[in-house]
Amino acid sequence: MTPSRTSKDAQGAIGYHATSFFEHRTGAFFRKVDWLAFATAFTLTFLVYCATLAPTVTLEDSGELVVASDYLGVPHPPGYPIWTLLSWFFQWMFHWVKYYGYPNPAWSVGLMSAFFGALACGLLALLVSRSGTDMLRGVAQITRKMGYAEETLFCWIGGVSAGLLLAFSPVLWSQSVIAEVYSLNAFFLMLILVVIYRWMCRPHEHKLLYVGAFVFGVGLTNHQTLLFAALALLAAVWFRHRELFRDLLALAFVAIAALLFWRASGIKPGGPNAAQLTRFKIITETLGIIFLLAPGGLFLIERKILTEWRHALLIIACVALGLSFYYYMPVASEQNPPMNWGYPRTLEGFKHAITRGQYEKIKPAEIFSITFLRQLGSYFRDLRRQFTVPIALLALVPFLFFPRLERKARDWLITSLWAFFSLSIVLVIFLNPKLDIQTLFIQRVQLIQSHAVYAVWIGYGIMFALTLLETVILGRNLTRYAAVPVAALLPLVLIWQNAFDQEQLRIVGGAEQNGHDFGWQFGAWQLEGVNRILKELPPEELKSYPNPEYPPPMETNAIFFGGTDPGRFVPTYMIFCAHMREDVFLITQNALADNTYMSVMRDLYGDQIWIPAQHDSNRAFQQYVEDVRAGRIPAGASVTFESGRVSVQGVQGVMMINGILCRMIFDANKHRHAFYVEESYVIPWMYPYLTPHGLIMKLNPEPLPALPEDIVRNDRNFWDWYSHRLLNNRRFLRDVVARKTFSKLRSAIAGIYAFRHMFEHAEYAFKQAVSLYPLSPEANFRLADVYMQQRKFGLARQLVEDFLEQDPGNNKVRDFLDQIKQTEARDRRRQELETAFREKRATLNDAFELAEIYQELNLMPHFQQLTARILQDKNIPPEAYLRLAQIYARRKDYGMIAEALQAYLERAPSNSKIWVDLAAARFAAGQREPALEALRKAVEVGGEPARDAIRRDQRFDPVRNDPEFQRIVPAVRTSLPLPFSGL
Repeated sequence: MTPSRTSKDAQGAIGYHATSFFEHRTGAFFRKVDWLAFATAFTLTFLVYCATLAPTVTLEDSGELVVASDYLGVPHPPGYPIWTLLSWFFQWMFHWVKYYGYPNPAWSVGLMSAFFGALACGLLALLVSRSGTDMLRGVAQITRKMGYAEETLFCWIGGVSAGLLLAFSPVLWSQSVIAEVYSLNAFFLMLILVVIYRWMCRPHEHKLLYVGAFVFGVGLTNHQTLLFAALALLAAVWFRHRELFRDLLALAFVAIAALLFWRASGIKPGGPNAAQLTRFKIITETLGIIFLLAPGGLFLIERKILTEWRHALLIIACVALGLSFYYYMPVASEQNPPMNWGYPRTLEGFKHAITRGQYEKIKPAEIFSITFLRQLGSYFRDLRRQFTVPIALLALVPFLFFPRLERKARDWLITSLWAFFSLSIVLVIFLNPKLDIQTLFIQRVQLIQSHAVYAVWIGYGIMFALTLLETVILGRNLTRYAAVPVAALLPLVLIWQNAFDQEQLRIVGGAEQNGHDFGWQFGAWQLEGVNRILKELPPEELKSYPNPEYPPPMETNAIFFGGTDPGRFVPTYMIFCAHMREDVFLITQNALADNTYMSVMRDLYGDQIWIPAQHDSNRAFQQYVEDVRAGRIPAGASVTFESGRVSVQGVQGVMMINGILCRMIFDANKHRHAFYVEESYVIPWMYPYLTPHGLIMKLNPEPLPALPEDIVRNDRNFWDWYSHRLLNNRRFLRDVVARKTFSKLRSAIAGIYAFRHMFEHAEYAFKQAVSLYPLSPEANFRLADVYMQQRKFGLARQLVEDFLEQDPGNNKVRDFLDQIKQTEARDRRRQELETAFREKRATLNDAFELAEIYQELNLMPHFQQLTARILQDKNIPPEAYLRLAQIYARRKDYGMIAEALQAYLERAPSNSKIWVDLAAARFAAGQREPALEALRKAVEVGGEPARDAIRRDQRFDPVRNDPEFQRIVPAVRTSLPLPFSGL
């Protein structure tokens, strides 16, 4: 039978009825076959998601989110209020589900992820089936040759395949089988696209636009990346209602102007940055005026404006109504739930949460740069991994037909193109991601919405490809019995990829989570130790367990410093949701410098343990700033002083403050509570107190002179058993997050051995950490550092070179490799200079160079011995002592700086500047009387110019109130600081 004959037969009564359906301006919009596509995609997706659902709490953010759901609390910024309410309903419905006899709300919340992920895929199938039919009907050559039955079949196949392709794409699948927010985000996007498409087909139905605006507002309360879809919504309005678009734009301009004026009103020029702040205030106000006048420009274009103001205001009101779910957060926060992130019961905390204040400020990518091109390349490589290359290329097919489509279909394709552009390219600009594997792994979830839009195009590509095969190439029978089954089975390609693609498994792991109880092990085995381990091990494994008394459970009423995301979130889940070890106090060591977090801790634990009050937190900041100013510690951050307030930005600096507050909590509570630590960032003061304790570390009440042999032995035996158990578990090898997490645990414990220079044990433990997750930067870097401390530079270089091959986009690896090579070269130079000294042919310059090398290589006994010899040598030029002082200054060794300067002044006592430097060094070393004596000598030698220099020298700020100092240098006025002139 020829295609034309098929077409003619099919265009009988059924053909007339089908054609007339698409001309309806009221009534049903979706056909039964469209809903069948939705049901098919939803059902199959939901079944697979349920089959691969995590059995309990997982790692990353799962524990925190479930606690917020279980207690109607507030999770991390921006708070996810709609997600929290919906997930609470799911865990309420399935509250009876248990795991090892403990409550298991994590499974219920994971089920919600599966449900909304499946709904998103079903809506995609619905959209492709219905809009695809409109597209096909807009191509005259197709409608003449193909019957309604074939058209319906192809659209159904296109919709279902596209929905399932999105369902089994690695990112959405992985996020739909755990407790996470991203499947709900995909659902909101697809719901918006469905509503907007229907409105574009029937633009007279304004209520659809209002519904779309409301869903958009609600969706923003789940994830703010949905904001980027606004470009697509505006494009839809542009194509269907230009007057409404104009008025929305005018109102948007007025809103932006109001926002700019409000921002300008909060800028108070003053302090050291007064000129810069004044300039910024003027620029902000000028932009506000421009945006305020912009509606007038719109009026000049058509000589009319705000003719659709009612509809425009209703749309804005619907968005605002959706956003009103954010008001859930202060109400929930007021109830003092255990997960109360940002403390949004206060205005400061609410703004902190909504604006994502805890995260780094957005720094958009430079679009005219090689780096941005690489970022785009990375995005499209990730897109390829979501669907595979052959399937991804199908998305280009509908654009090949673009010139032949009707205006309505072209408008929709352009709208979807805007959606993809804003949710991919524009979002990448704002994310500005680094290109290492770890960053890309974290950022990939932000791009699910662009994957959904791309899957829509793939669905259209499948439809057009089948149509082309039937009408031009193969004919009806071959298409129906060969091409259609192939199109229907395309999603199996992604299932196969998930199962067998080794590169995908290496970088992101498998998407499935069925049987993955690593989150449970992580939390339960930390809290309960060997008691829980022996209860959960199958009988055949009990015999191989090394020590039935190690690790012991946490002591009663212990305080647990959590560090990493799983290290604080999973125990929080175990304590508050699973109700295991509810006596343990969980504190996040990384967040103590955050005032909103400390408010939460005071409310939660303040009547049971000592928690720093606000003035204690202020004292920690003050101590840090004083230490930085005095040179006792490096800043490690940007420290600014404005209007009497201190601002610290930078991870290292903030962690120093966290460390001070940790020490306060420890010192105040250690006599009544045992302390345990799961490390994120190293807090140096803890190391002398730390001992291995199974998966975590114990913070002992007093420093230990050495690690007890039995603890070292128990630690090695335990991790030998556990790492062997994990690495022989296929599920663990397919779970990248679990591999990262347990590698981090082992690295943290290995750090204890490295600190104590127990290099054999440190090397052994770090190698275990690398074996658990070979792509761990921390494990590889710290193992290389251990090699370097033992002067095994070749091993360090080889290790890092191998790691760079695995993670070529990680610039930090390149920098570290360069550092190793430089250190290796410096060590070779050290050997050459030491040989020269042994052969007694070294010069004074050689001595200084060798001292600098000793200092760089941290060979301090050699450094001290050599510099002492130089200092004692009275036959060298006086300037040599100044060079020696410069070398000491790099270590901020003020006592030795003073000795070197004193040696110089014994030979050249008439240099007043060096007397000033000597006084400053002695003050910094705490030598008040000798410092004052040097100060007197500086004034005696240098006179009034010396006094003036001292008045302007910032180094003397801490002692300006000293009466004796004021007698020597009477205050006149303070000007700019003066550095060490000779250093």
